[in-house]
Amino acid sequence: MLVEVTERAMALTRAPELLLVGGVGCNQRLQEMLQEMCSSRGARLCASDERFCVDNGAMIAQAGWEML
Repeated sequence: MLVEVTERAMALTRAPELLLVGGVGCNQRLQEMLQEMCSSRGARLCASDERFCVDNGAMIAQAGWEML
């Protein structure tokens, strides 16, 4: 489902690249599926290093605070 939604978003925005970060970026199967989708679209997948693929609770809390 994530790959399908991402593909639609890339099509709508005509994005040539996809940046994968966060906790979900650690999922190897997701990376494989996104790479396949990007290759078929002629786009480039930029998966960040595992050091940066972690959930950041402080960042989420700050975003919530700013929205409030």
